[in-house]
Amino acid sequence: MSSAKPEPVSREVMSLSRVGSVLDFANPSRPLYFRTGDLEIVGIGERVRWTASGPNRFAELGRRWTEALTTVAPAMRPYVHAIGSGEFDPNGEAFLVVPRVTIVRRGNDVTTVTIGEPVAVPDTPRRSIGAAPVVDWPHIDSVYRDRVRTALGRLDSTFGKVVVARAITGRVVTAGDERAPLMKLAADYPDCHIFAVEGLWGASPETLVRVVDRRIQTRVLAGSAARGVDPASDARAADELVHSAKDRDEHEYAMQSVVAALHPHCRAIVGTSTPFTLRLSNVWHLASDIEGVLRTRESVLDIIDSLHPTAAVAGVPTDRALTTIADIEAIPRGRYAGPVGWVDGSGNGEWAIALRCAQWRESDIVAHAGAGVIIGSDPESEYAETELKFRPIRDALAR
Repeated sequence: MSSAKPEPVSREVMSLSRVGSVLDFANPSRPLYFRTGDLEIVGIGERVRWTASGPNRFAELGRRWTEALTTVAPAMRPYVHAIGSGEFDPNGEAFLVVPRVTIVRRGNDVTTVTIGEPVAVPDTPRRSIGAAPVVDWPHIDSVYRDRVRTALGRLDSTFGKVVVARAITGRVVTAGDERAPLMKLAADYPDCHIFAVEGLWGASPETLVRVVDRRIQTRVLAGSAARGVDPASDARAADELVHSAKDRDEHEYAMQSVVAALHPHCRAIVGTSTPFTLRLSNVWHLASDIEGVLRTRESVLDIIDSLHPTAAVAGVPTDRALTTIADIEAIPRGRYAGPVGWVDGSGNGEWAIALRCAQWRESDIVAHAGAGVIIGSDPESEYAETELKFRPIRDALAR
């Protein structure tokens, strides 16, 4: 997409019953994919890519996106999509990709948007989903508990929380279809954001920001507990989480950081006064939903820099948390806990925090998981929490 000449954009709408699974159209190697509920987006090919770095990186991507849209006929702009992600480090790199062909499913309607020569859905290459890659996760004694103790030693009356993550690295024994674990995650975690963007893939339960017609929504998750083994123990685990002072404090830190970040962008903000328990297949979370109305015609991309990183994935205050994370985490986070999502030509979009995820590399795979550390945290409990959070990735690749 260039300002030099108009971009030809075509659109075709078909029924899901005729198209079938839209994931079949994604590339088996490094698929470009995002799914939430009954919305699925598949990107095929690459028309243009932009990258940006620094604290205003997503606003810069938004500027380039807005400029490129001027080359698209106004009637077609709402149907054009871009997908992207960014590193956890707010000074790191972020990118946005405009696919040559985008397939969007909303409920039972499937829309194909092509930039350039029109491509009909039936003519788009599709392949049945094969077996997932086989990964061996070698056991390595973790020093994570020691890192939690180090973090605890830095907390004080003005430094209330830091999220400490650990990484595990697996060896790819047999290459496979990278769409297969996405299908598994979608079945096991239907309420999560399922994504795959340039080798980063996962099932995140946490919405960074969603914008629909100037209305903004976000969900804060902080505070976790393992699910019980039967209904009685499961109910007990949820109740203990609700009444855990440590988890409630951790959640409040995250909630307040998001509200403060949204204030400059919104003319009204409404949030739940008491968190609710969000049930996933293997864990309970304390969750709060926040909604607002944007002050101006901002794009979703204009808000991300203000929100990221939240206290749920960094800590409070942010600067001291980021310094501590850089000091004590052995393996850089990369795009783990960074923004990942999509934007359309109307400024609408949905961005998740890249959690419960892993990054494919040349011959191996690395996954991260973290836990919020506050005064009173127990290193053994935090380690157990990270083990729970690795489960979606490990299960999605189970033989």
